[in-house]
Amino acid sequence: MRSEVVNRREMLRAWASHDVDVYRAFVETVTTLTSRPLSALRVLDLGCGANAPVTVLLHAAGCKVTGVDALLGHRWGLGFRPSRYSAYLREAGPLKTLRKMAGELVFDRTYFSELRARTGLELTDHGLDLRTMDVQCPTLPEGAWDAVHSNATWEHVADVRSATRMVANALTPGGVAYIEVHLFPSLSGGHDLPWIVPGKTILGDVKPWQHLRDPAWKAPVFLNRLRERDYREIFETTPGLTIVDWRTEFTEGRDLLTPEVERALPDYSAEELTKRSIIIVARKDA
Repeated sequence: MRSEVVNRREMLRAWASHDVDVYRAFVETVTTLTSRPLSALRVLDLGCGANAPVTVLLHAAGCKVTGVDALLGHRWGLGFRPSRYSAYLREAGPLKTLRKMAGELVFDRTYFSELRARTGLELTDHGLDLRTMDVQCPTLPEGAWDAVHSNATWEHVADVRSATRMVANALTPGGVAYIEVHLFPSLSGGHDLPWIVPGKTILGDVKPWQHLRDPAWKAPVFLNRLRERDYREIFETTPGLTIVDWRTEFTEGRDLLTPEVERALPDYSAEELTKRSIIIVARKDA
């Protein structure tokens, strides 16, 4: 049990380090493209996640930021209150809610302490703007944001074309959309690995690219199963948006891509199978 706790703590430290890298890459991109300091920007963090790490870091850095997600669990300085889990219980069920509570009580201190240590920022929920909404149709004013950030959300959106149009409408002229997508054809694209740890591949009993090779495979969460070419077509044809950067964020699984796997998946190139995620940067037309 002690070894498992240590491993989980190491995993949380790795995720904290990863999330700080995500935050810094976003800040560098948007401040460069807008030629404005972070404190002068209004940012929408769309699909911010239950822990809302980028929202929290931006807020701590003095940015005017709003985090939006269907399931939120912020708790910095709030203490343990069961009533905060009522919405999560309705959405996710009792088992996931109990796991979430246990995880927060035991491990969150490690994660947020690591965020503080790596950034030097004082994290607080005072004045933090978090809103519980469906990320596909949030009730937000149009033309209100200088930048929209989204990390690991677009692959869970059913109508990506509509969501991308919504982002274009939400931005001010010259505003920047920064969208990170976890690609479905990648090794971890099925979201079915026992643990997803930055920099490590942990398959457990999942076979490499099982989600592409097994016709009976079922996703544990909703995935739209789009490929990179599909995202490119959508962003290239969304009115009001112009792509200014399209980059590979992470790769994975090169050591597991055997000739047998490639023969079983002739419709996918080696590059597509080993490209874990992309970052799409687009600007709202003036």
